[in-house]
Amino acid sequence: MAAFLDVWVNCPDRETAEAIAADCIERRLAACANIFAPIASLYHWKGKVESDQEVPLVLKTRAALFDDLCVVVKARHPFEVPSIVATELVAIEKAYAAWLEEETAPR
Repeated sequence: MAAFLDVWVNCPDRETAEAIAADCIERRLAACANIFAPIASLYHWKGKVESDQEVPLVLKTRAALFDDLCVVVKARHPFEVPSIVATELVAIEKAYAAWLEEETAPR
């Protein structure tokens, strides 16, 4: 069985999250995307503490596709350094894993 990831990307707004999600799904780099309600983010940036609202996006994919997925996210994301982090799924139900693998397979 392939290794799977949940890839988290914080976006500046819902439109950006939707565009990234659609592009990744269309290219079969992700089988599914979840777009969350806006969150408050505090972070250091260029010597200052910043505060913004961001929209979390989670892309469900195979680990082997992470680098290609990052290329698409960075091309569509307006931030100079977008947050793109992955969590490996260490336990996954077999039928769901089979679906993830099928939906991210090349066509």
